[in-house]
Amino acid sequence: MVAQVNLERSTVLVTGAAGFVGSHIVSGLVARGAAVVGVDVRAAPAHLCPAMKFHCEDFADDSVLGMVEAGHFDAVVHQAAISSTLEDDGDLLRDVNVDRPMRLAQRCAVAGIPFVYASSSSVYGRIHHKGPITENSVDDRALCSGPLNAYARSKLLFDSQLATRAPAGLHWVGLRYTNVFGTRERHKGPMASIISQLLRTVATNGTPTLFADTLDASRDYVPVQRVVEVLERVLEVPVPAGTYNVGSGCPVSFATLLRWCSEFTAAAGVNVRLVPNPIADRYQYWTCADPRKLQLATGLSALAVEDVRAAASDLFHAFESMPDA
Repeated sequence: MVAQVNLERSTVLVTGAAGFVGSHIVSGLVARGAAVVGVDVRAAPAHLCPAMKFHCEDFADDSVLGMVEAGHFDAVVHQAAISSTLEDDGDLLRDVNVDRPMRLAQRCAVAGIPFVYASSSSVYGRIHHKGPITENSVDDRALCSGPLNAYARSKLLFDSQLATRAPAGLHWVGLRYTNVFGTRERHKGPMASIISQLLRTVATNGTPTLFADTLDASRDYVPVQRVVEVLERVLEVPVPAGTYNVGSGCPVSFATLLRWCSEFTAAAGVNVRLVPNPIADRYQYWTCADPRKLQLATGLSALAVEDVRAAASDLFHAFESMPDA
């Protein structure tokens, strides 16, 4: 079980605090009354500087690990990683996404504090049936292909290492995010969620580009605020150690996204540029994470497709008024 944390009286370390999801987690924890210490190799976003104490360094530096082991924090929320699906240096990915996080987890075990980290639904790869995939299906090749790139392999390796040989006494939970979307993704460039890229392009009067064979391809999109809600709940209630899907459980096709954009603009339709798919053999044409294990553990209610559409509408209009949001 992950130990319960009283957010109003806690100090939480957030790694990757300058990133997309990490910065939203910082905002959410601060709003709940937690004292937040952020760590990132990039400079902190200016709007977050007054809200947290920030260290511009690697989360695996001795100074950071020493603070964790010495009991300076009540919980560690680990979001830092190489998240590019195009990175093919396996040794680098293992170092940053597996070995260094394990050193951080070991210090959490010594301190007796929860370690909650970002995993990824990319560990499932291609899903062979149009149904929600459960956490324990990751090794079932009748259900899914498994990781399709080096990034996904590194995430699954870390999940597996904690599941089989977590440090004694460690309170840990891995959150397998699906396609998280929201503001503050602009710095990710082509690695930003495809839904955010599409919404931003249409909202700023551009023409989106999609692979010609993907209009019916469907993805499980989850608003970033839902991720923040999940993270807070995982810290606040006893949750059994393990990995949990964090998604909407509501696959949405690109054709549906284009229809939503048309509705958001009150236009007759949205022009789209279709190009050949150069990675058809590695493309995920359908993703959907079964969120029931997480809902049972946390008591959170299920999301509906209307919730995803409402969040997409909010983001679309945010881009209309502030394209760099």
